[in-house]
Amino acid sequence: MATHPSDELAFTVDLGEPGTYAVVHVRGELDWNSAPTLTTMVEHLWDFLRDGCLTLDLEPMTFCDSMGLGTLIEISKGCRERRVRLVLAAPPPSLRRTLTITGLTAVFDLRDTLREALEDRRADADDGQVGALG
Repeated sequence: MATHPSDELAFTVDLGEPGTYAVVHVRGELDWNSAPTLTTMVEHLWDFLRDGCLTLDLEPMTFCDSMGLGTLIEISKGCRERRVRLVLAAPPPSLRRTLTITGLTAVFDLRDTLREALEDRRADADDGQVGALG
């Protein structure tokens, strides 16, 4: 049986200590087909991340449709409800443009690179701010 891109694992996760952080690397397309999988993965991480930080590494993402954008909004709402800080790292130019046009840059904590997001997370942890909702 041939492997199709949609059959491949689209997300990988790096975890810190419970209550600290998780990084989800979003690969390929975030669309009607893959968005439910991302939602399920994040829902499983919320208990682990209580008062911690979830970073979505979007650099490897190649496409995001309206379903993907809606999923990011729902994840943001869920994170706020659970006092989990959400950071979008390295959103592709097309997604950043969509976030700007729709005014959603005010909703998301955006960082240009994953490295910048991780450095910010470490600085917040040193200041006792991980999980703080500013």
